[in-house]
Amino acid sequence: MNLFIIGNGFDRGHNLPTSYWDFRTFLKKNHYYFLDDFEEKYYLGKEDLKEFLWNNLEFNLANIQDDVLAEQMYQNTDLGLESGNVGIEDTLEDYFIGRFDYIENLTLYLKEWIGEVNGELNGKNKITSFIKENSPDKFINFNYTTTLEEIYKIENENVLHIHGVVDGDDDLILGHSNLDRINYFNEKHIEFQNKLDEQSAPIFYTLANYCFKTYKNVNKNMHLLSKFNFDLIEQIMIIGHSLSDVDLPYFKEIKKRTGEGIKWTIFFHSDNQVDMFREQLKKVGVNEQQIHMIPSAEFYNLPTLEQLSFEL
Repeated sequence: MNLFIIGNGFDRGHNLPTSYWDFRTFLKKNHYYFLDDFEEKYYLGKEDLKEFLWNNLEFNLANIQDDVLAEQMYQNTDLGLESGNVGIEDTLEDYFIGRFDYIENLTLYLKEWIGEVNGELNGKNKITSFIKENSPDKFINFNYTTTLEEIYKIENENVLHIHGVVDGDDDLILGHSNLDRINYFNEKHIEFQNKLDEQSAPIFYTLANYCFKTYKNVNKNMHLLSKFNFDLIEQIMIIGHSLSDVDLPYFKEIKKRTGEGIKWTIFFHSDNQVDMFREQLKKVGVNEQQIHMIPSAEFYNLPTLEQLSFEL
């Protein structure tokens, strides 16, 4: 039995607009003021940094420009509060938290966007013979779409949407893994509290709270892997996943639950991914002898409807 680990490249291979830049395009069209507030916290008006932010959105969520933001917040703390008032810190906390609470809509808009993307599955067809209907293979899907279920007719019991699915009841999961950033802001908050600095303390409390809200605690999801019996897995096949650090704990847990002789096959899109993929898997304990690299063109071995139409 195979275990497929599916990432965003799988949906993009089916010509679905699922890049983070596509998400930005959706936000610009439908939630412009949210997008404006969001981007201001990162690139602060520098157009050349937009692409950098959205190319690796999850990783960058923790990289708010705290020095500039703190200075801006200092300049906006004149709320008519008199020095010595015991309520200054609480009042400023409420004020700053209110300025950052827009981020709570991020996953709501993410689900709204994926709903639109999912509607495009009606015009898609199978483009790989590696995934077969009615097979006992299992799928850990990092995508929010139902591409596997709708195009390949994979039974729900064989698919684990580890970060949620568009037609599910729960929020979709999106976030960074930078605990150090959260701890840094918490430490600064405590430092200024100890100094009785009622202006600075709420600023860093707000920044810590913001980073916490955008944090993806993958350890809370590890129990979901128990949906599958890993003793039956003979080969692991990874397609369309970047093996980014934020998701590596999942791979480490999968490695722990599978046998030592398991073959790990990774389909790569470009040659410059080969060494990186190999090193990432070695980080989680996969022996180099277990790792097999195959160009993704060999995975996508069936023509798309667009290609068939062009040939006709």
